[in-house]
Amino acid sequence: MLAYNEMLADVKEMKENEFVSKYLNIINKLAVQFENEEFTDKSEIDKLTGYNNAIVSILKCINPIYEYD
Repeated sequence: MLAYNEMLADVKEMKENEFVSKYLNIINKLAVQFENEEFTDKSEIDKLTGYNNAIVSILKCINPIYEYD
């Protein structure tokens, strides 16, 4: 829900390319953190995985290629 609320606020104020750039950067940072195993708490991992998945779901609506980026 956190990701959806943030994205809803941003979509009202940002241009599409700014929006996409912001959320692709977030996904990339999360990917690095997951690869480096920076998260150890299961509830935090679940929360951030859901956050990541919510972002991907919205970005796929803009362009399906973002599912694979």
